[in-house]
Amino acid sequence: MAMQRRLAWLAVVAGAVATLPLGGCVALLAAGAGGGAVAYAENGGVANFYAFYPTSVSRVSAASQAAFGEMNIRYNGEIHKSPSKLLLEGTTQDGQTAKVTLTSMATDVTRANIRIGTFGDKPLSLQFQKLLSQRLGLAASAQAPAGVVLPPASSQPTAPQQPEQQTIPLQ
Repeated sequence: MAMQRRLAWLAVVAGAVATLPLGGCVALLAAGAGGGAVAYAENGGVANFYAFYPTSVSRVSAASQAAFGEMNIRYNGEIHKSPSKLLLEGTTQDGQTAKVTLTSMATDVTRANIRIGTFGDKPLSLQFQKLLSQRLGLAASAQAPAGVVLPPASSQPTAPQQPEQQTIPLQ
């Protein structure tokens, strides 16, 4: 947390210094961009809220599509990222992108990861997870069940290290 605050202050200082030689509207635009970086650092980065469900990916996929409908999120389709990973996409009424990534952790364990909007909308994400639990008739868990091994990280090069994802408070 202290590191995130230092990075936030560094972003503010860098933004202020960078705007010194600029004038008028350009300075305001640059200051606005710096403010976005601060919000990103202060919020811990992109918020992907996730939970584990003791059921199959196909069942969670069908329930996710139903939850989209209840939230008035237009379902845009799905992409099979790998044999164990499925991405569902939708659009909210105000034009934000909703992405649900379903990962099969075991035959009957699925991790459902939701991000609504650019940085993650916590209230909408919590609403989605609540509806998903209701549709499935199953309680979600913030932790993978004992004995479930998380899949290895991708061997592809990644962007600079991102802050950890936030786990949804399930109560």
